[in-house]
Amino acid sequence: MIFCFRYSTRFVIILKNIVIKIPLDRKGFIQGYNEKKIFNKYKHKAVLAELKWMFLGIVCQKRYTTINEIPKNEVYNIKKIIPEFDFDNCDFWNYENWGKEGEKYILLDYGNNPYVASLYK
Repeated sequence: MIFCFRYSTRFVIILKNIVIKIPLDRKGFIQGYNEKKIFNKYKHKAVLAELKWMFLGIVCQKRYTTINEIPKNEVYNIKKIIPEFDFDNCDFWNYENWGKEGEKYILLDYGNNPYVASLYK
């Protein structure tokens, strides 16, 4: 059963236990590849949404509980752990890009990098 749809650079289908992100343009396609690269590199160091699979820019991730705010220290921590995220024009401050599992905050949308962020201008 489908619970929700969202879209920006990717069409997001939110199901009971997974989220599928389908790229709608070049930015969305790059974001999918970046998520795979970052997840594979930092999955044992950072609190990133579990990547089930990625194929041709389409991403399937585990679904997490939504939140209404993100503590500032969580954003600072993720930027410290993952040097690729330490740039100014990012949306890690947006609580909609985060979820929660138990007491742990999980970064859900991490396909951004300075190049992708620059495409939004």
